[in-house]
Amino acid sequence: MKLKNQKINIAIVGCGRVAEHYYKIFKIGKISNINIAGVCDKKLQKAKLFASKYKSEWFTSLEKMLNSLDIDLLIICTSSGLHYSHAKKSLKKNINVLVEKPISMIPAQGEELIKIAKKNNLYFGVAFQNRYNQAIICLKNAILKKRFGKIITIAVVLRWCRYQNYYNDEWHGRWKADGGVTNQQAIHHIDVARWIFGPISSVNSIMTNQINKLQAEDTNNSILRFKNGAVGSMQVTTAVRPKDLTASLEVIGEKGFMVLGGIALNKIEKFYFKTLTKSEKKMISNSNEVVENGYGNSHSIVIKKIFENIKNKNKKFPITAIDGYLTSKLIHALYRSDEKRSWINVTKNVRSRRLGK
Repeated sequence: MKLKNQKINIAIVGCGRVAEHYYKIFKIGKISNINIAGVCDKKLQKAKLFASKYKSEWFTSLEKMLNSLDIDLLIICTSSGLHYSHAKKSLKKNINVLVEKPISMIPAQGEELIKIAKKNNLYFGVAFQNRYNQAIICLKNAILKKRFGKIITIAVVLRWCRYQNYYNDEWHGRWKADGGVTNQQAIHHIDVARWIFGPISSVNSIMTNQINKLQAEDTNNSILRFKNGAVGSMQVTTAVRPKDLTASLEVIGEKGFMVLGGIALNKIEKFYFKTLTKSEKKMISNSNEVVENGYGNSHSIVIKKIFENIKNKNKKFPITAIDGYLTSKLIHALYRSDEKRSWINVTKNVRSRRLGK
């Protein structure tokens, strides 16, 4: 792909909560040489509102926007159930794509999109921004240096609050368009656990609706078996009241432990190693970030790296679509386990009978 000029022309589809988060990032002005050429939302007033913010063109049809503008990168911020169709239309128009999680509702759809991007020599990535949190980088560094020794156990905990009105729109909590806490909120934390500690071989899940009324689940308790021999647990819910409580990742090894917490895995709350190098002490001391909400601060890092890679003709996004596919496959295994009430191996062909339908 060759840029038509020095600026990267960006278009955004979906003008909801995530798009507002992107606007705050772009408004700060730390990312230069970009041009928001157009925004699109099926709701006219939302499209016009964001167009006025960016001083860009507005559209209520993605096809019309793709045909009308010269776009280098499309950012997809629509409901989860639309990610596949929106990404496919854009990739077939030879437009690079950054999609919010999940890459698609069904793993096979993600595979198809990856093949289209590869065939057309396009950039295609997913926004698992938490991977660039300072606390996560510190944990990843400790794993790479084998500071924990043998990993004994890993615990993912997400205790957030979503009131019933959150689920009363046309897509949140619905099987075809979203899924529940596992695929909507906890997917970021599941992705981090899979990425840092290696493949998960099998899972066993129990999913329920404790307070909220939705098609999918508001609570999930799971057991995880990692290929490296570690065992893990996952307790995630949106039934906390009255507000978000915590998002944590606990790692216990034979030589030390670390507990990441905050509202967005944005701080190291506890840790122990017998000795620490100067660089490790500095990394840990710099790992606690102040965040406004569960999105955290790292979208801006991911976006900046993407723009730099596009300009430098680096063929790889910081978080590739393959990452999105692998995490989607794991998510489906978790749902399939609840459906069968049994252990499920995380294989290529595993698929939930509900999610995405």
